[in-house]
Amino acid sequence: MHGPWLLSAALTALITAPLGAQGSSRHPLDPLTAAEIRQAVTLLGQSGRVTPHSRYATIAVQPRRKAGGESRAARVVGYDWSRHEGFVAVVDLGASRVESWTPVDGEPPMRLLTIRRAEEIAQGDPRVVAALRRRGIDPARVNILPGGAERSKLVRRDGDRVVLAKVFLRDGLPPALDAEGLTLLINLTRARVDSIVDDGSSGERERRAVSQLLGSARPALPPLEVRQRLGTAVRVAGNVVTWDRWRFRVGIDPRSGLEVHDVAFRDGERWRPVLYSGSTSEIVAPYGDPAFGTWYPRDEGDYGMGIYGGTPAVTLNDAPANAVFLASTMHDHLGRPVTLPRAISIYEQDGGILWRHSNESRRARQLVVSGQSAIDNYDYQFSWIFGQDGTIECQVLLSGIMNTNPTPRMRDTAHAAGHEQYSHLVAPGVNAPNHQHFFAFRLDLDVDGPVNTVYAVDTRAAPDERNPKGELFSMRETPLATERQGIADVSFATARTWRVANPRQLNALGQFTAYTLAPGTVSPVFARPGSAPLRTAGFMAHQLWVTPFSPGEWWAGGELQNLGRDGEGLPSWTAADRSIRDTDVVLWHTLGITHIPRPEDWPLMPAHRGGFRLVPTGFFARNPALDVPATRR
Repeated sequence: MHGPWLLSAALTALITAPLGAQGSSRHPLDPLTAAEIRQAVTLLGQSGRVTPHSRYATIAVQPRRKAGGESRAARVVGYDWSRHEGFVAVVDLGASRVESWTPVDGEPPMRLLTIRRAEEIAQGDPRVVAALRRRGIDPARVNILPGGAERSKLVRRDGDRVVLAKVFLRDGLPPALDAEGLTLLINLTRARVDSIVDDGSSGERERRAVSQLLGSARPALPPLEVRQRLGTAVRVAGNVVTWDRWRFRVGIDPRSGLEVHDVAFRDGERWRPVLYSGSTSEIVAPYGDPAFGTWYPRDEGDYGMGIYGGTPAVTLNDAPANAVFLASTMHDHLGRPVTLPRAISIYEQDGGILWRHSNESRRARQLVVSGQSAIDNYDYQFSWIFGQDGTIECQVLLSGIMNTNPTPRMRDTAHAAGHEQYSHLVAPGVNAPNHQHFFAFRLDLDVDGPVNTVYAVDTRAAPDERNPKGELFSMRETPLATERQGIADVSFATARTWRVANPRQLNALGQFTAYTLAPGTVSPVFARPGSAPLRTAGFMAHQLWVTPFSPGEWWAGGELQNLGRDGEGLPSWTAADRSIRDTDVVLWHTLGITHIPRPEDWPLMPAHRGGFRLVPTGFFARNPALDVPATRR
């Protein structure tokens, strides 16, 4: 997220049909259609609960119990700027009624609401539009970013909520990330720009930055072409995707972005369930430089990976030439349906060797499903990768532009070995702080059905008395019985993984059918217990949490991030220490990346990848990819 800046002391081409527009019957977690979004907003208006000053942060499908029997519903998070009241509403779409209405504290429940309100006001002001035009900036390119530190409340002035804001260029490049010399004082309550500071800058800084960064290119390599002359093996019907032996549903949620649901593998004549739902539940990036200030943006819960950050795939770059694209239907802040083209890319890729022995070898093919988000200066791409051997890999890619602050240093005169470094010189006069990225993934695994048990799998050297040569080691599985036992960390010493097994289903060898969560990219959190980042995003403290399924438990750090509440989400839910044995379990895996900035990360970061895998473990009685035919010319 774009770095914190504080208020002044005075103001302290293939498929582009929207998901759900065609295909089979609706799944409970399928994204809302345009008609359902309009219906939800209409019913709220008819109820008298909202006013012309109400604005909408997220309008998304309301999770229901898996047993069924409940009609589809929309969950609506919004804020009324005339009443200074937030709300969370559930609208029963089948019964055409407002099922529940919950007022929330006086602050907007998502930072997104403040940003969109400021944009609505600023972009409707002729003075702001003229100032942008003079700089050669199309108003459609900008975000209006209000100032304020984490957990700060909107400034009150005579009962009105006001913000000091600057104009950020979504496609800007360093050093021209904002509209130079332009600052706005916006009255959010009265819907007006109270004052503008405009130093008359020409916009030459932006044009020069673009020219310097992207004006020359190295000689192009010979084309690397991905061609499927007989067509793709991907089949899409609405939001249902089938490929090889996999079938699943995809969607873009306004808050969490890319999601997969109802993932199953065809084994003979049976479709065997594996993953009921997989999504990114929260993202937080705590910063560790005292000169940078307290900053731990929650890019998902405060902004929205779909509604704020969702961007169309750049063809031939975000995805190869053989990609199939799906559009996504979401909504704007007024509750009107909008369509994001190329929101999801689906393509086959070479996966290296699938298996080999001597003169026999098979080439692997993988199916990639990806979506991308740009949260101001930071860019993410999320991918679910399906293998012919039954493996599912989840990958997150980070790129974009680092947050920085200015420094008088133009160069480092000596190597800093032996000295503490909270930040790093990445260009003359440009300082980048140490920071971390944590991603909480929600994995509702239903391995051969909803009744599962999670086992911690640890491998250790055998005790000395049974290990005279020092060569023996064994594996032990420990069932996790309650939520507190399900709070765990990775262990390098024991190569720890976690196995999700179905105690009611056996393979041909008499073993429980199972899938294993194999962690990949993890990091300890360096924020101390009791610090603001850990109070608001306690899930960071551990790489695994296990809870029993509950339709009300979706967001690892709590739902309403901007209200500054402590201890919500996983720390609160697991305090009950509910049973997680032989039941419908949800795994929450925390992927962590520690970013120590380097000059090579500036001005645009090379892509950094992290991820984890879900691996069949006894789900099959032998290698399920033995029947993959050899590749021929």
